[in-house]
Amino acid sequence: MATEITYESICEKLGFDVDTYEPTLSDTEDDSMESPFRSLSLEELNFLTDRIENRREREETPK
Repeated sequence: MATEITYESICEKLGFDVDTYEPTLSDTEDDSMESPFRSLSLEELNFLTDRIENRREREETPK
């Protein structure tokens, strides 16, 4: 039985809140650092992408 994908389950899997995540940036390109999102399934990545797009659309819609 597949478990339902939720924002909360993704954050729990990653160990941080995706909305407030700020990646470490450096002045040089660092290929040695793996993305924490690499552990997510395609379905989980699609869920996050859809969530971001929906939030963006709501923010851009005039009230």
